[in-house]
Amino acid sequence: MKLPVACEICSGAGGMGEGLRLAGFNVKFANEINNQAAMTYMYNHPSTKMSIKDMRCLKAKEIIDVTGENVRLLAAGLPCQGFSTAGERKINDPRNELFRSFLRIVNEIEPEFFLIENVVGILSFNNGKTIAEIEKVSNEMGYFVSKRVFNASSFGVPQNRNRVFILGCKKGKHDIQYMHVKNTKPVTVWDAISDLAFLKSGERSSKYLGPPLTQYQLQTRKKSKILYNHESPKHGNKTIERFSALRQGESIGDLPISMRTKKRSMFRLKAFAPARTLTTLPDDFVHYSQDRVLTVREMARIQSFPDNYVFLGSRSTGGLNRKKDCPQYSQVGNSIPPLLAKSVGEWILSKI
Repeated sequence: MKLPVACEICSGAGGMGEGLRLAGFNVKFANEINNQAAMTYMYNHPSTKMSIKDMRCLKAKEIIDVTGENVRLLAAGLPCQGFSTAGERKINDPRNELFRSFLRIVNEIEPEFFLIENVVGILSFNNGKTIAEIEKVSNEMGYFVSKRVFNASSFGVPQNRNRVFILGCKKGKHDIQYMHVKNTKPVTVWDAISDLAFLKSGERSSKYLGPPLTQYQLQTRKKSKILYNHESPKHGNKTIERFSALRQGESIGDLPISMRTKKRSMFRLKAFAPARTLTTLPDDFVHYSQDRVLTVREMARIQSFPDNYVFLGSRSTGGLNRKKDCPQYSQVGNSIPPLLAKSVGEWILSKI
């Protein structure tokens, strides 16, 4: 059976692509501007043609030359920094305009479906003018648009992560008025990473030291014999003391003033609950039982990546490089959880 063809723009390290692949799509083309994220994508999806460039310079012909004229789904995880309520939400952030480039490509390729994933803040950004423009332009191009907000924890992802999916479908093709995706039982942080908790500050391991303890771990480890990306930064004594003072569910603001730093966000995970929304900064989260931050592999588990998904490039970065680099922690934190993308992809496939 020939799999329906999908392509993705602003692919990042491949969370959306991995989810669509698991759902049953043949992801033949991807585009990403950052070289480090693109390298991770290509390593894990060698059969997908990767275009490393600014999507504003991307031509429809580049996609059609790879896929032919049979693209069923064009998806995009557009940059969310400008839309996020956790940021400054600058109106003049150029990344806020990228949806226009995406819709241009949709208009030129005319896929049966298009899909945009973003933070919920895009719905209210600029007094709702951004989402209104997406709907208006899509309608003029002959697409009906449906919007749904999903929490990743409802789809087997051990993380409370609310995201909006904007789905477009060619008018008269399918009824997408109500995008319904089947919910699953919540998965906790312990369910996800308890088999990796043997690591202490400054340690690393490429071997599993015990069997999987939960069904989630069994599924995640299914195709992996080597433990990739499981390395803890080496923390100083004062940092370890600060981590040790935090109880599960506490933030840096709960510590005595003498132990606080200028850092505004630091939270110790609760073992038996889904995690908060992961970010790109490793020191935003402290392990529930070890006095250290999460490893890249533990973050990837909480994002629902399988263990055989390898993240390339530097592990972390800082200073001025933070604005241009996309190290492993950022690649994971920016990703769309594959299990969430898989659920949405399966729903779209049910309509094809």
